[in-house]
Amino acid sequence: MGDGSLAARLARSDGLHPPRSLSGIEQERFLAEAHIAVLSVDAGPGRPPMSVPLWYAYGPGGDILVNTSVSSRKARLIRAAGVATLTVQRAAPPYRYVVVEGRVVDDIHPAPIAVRRDIARRYLSAEGADAAVDRYDPEDQVLFVIRPQRWYSADFSSASVPAADGPLGPAGPARPVHDTGVCHGR
Repeated sequence: MGDGSLAARLARSDGLHPPRSLSGIEQERFLAEAHIAVLSVDAGPGRPPMSVPLWYAYGPGGDILVNTSVSSRKARLIRAAGVATLTVQRAAPPYRYVVVEGRVVDDIHPAPIAVRRDIARRYLSAEGADAAVDRYDPEDQVLFVIRPQRWYSADFSSASVPAADGPLGPAGPARPVHDTGVCHGR
């Protein structure tokens, strides 16, 4: 007879292990990869948050950049709320996700074309990105700058100890909070 614990059952199923939180530097590196994000923002009284998939840009230690139409519902809600949540995930094993809550520190209208191209080039070839950016009226584009404040994460790939924080961590008083648990939602 084998160990019937949840940890043992997960370890035997498709290589999954009980989740561990990513270290601060692991969270920031994962967010810096080109993932399709889901941005969630307060949609007003009596309504659930609006959540929408989108492209974004981020570099470790920096702000999150999100470009959208200035006339969109998304833009109106982000401006009204002044805060947003961004979720990125790896949808295939080894599963991993990062959730970042942040405060909008700037909105730039019109969004600089060079930044719009940089965001698109994270997801498309240079030629494809330029064509995608050129399809939109530059006067209708706004760039939101979101400063990370709180991070949550889970990594289901191994039961190993997280990598040591480097120059980006651990979080201190002047840094965003990198949550140390994966138990939220329970």
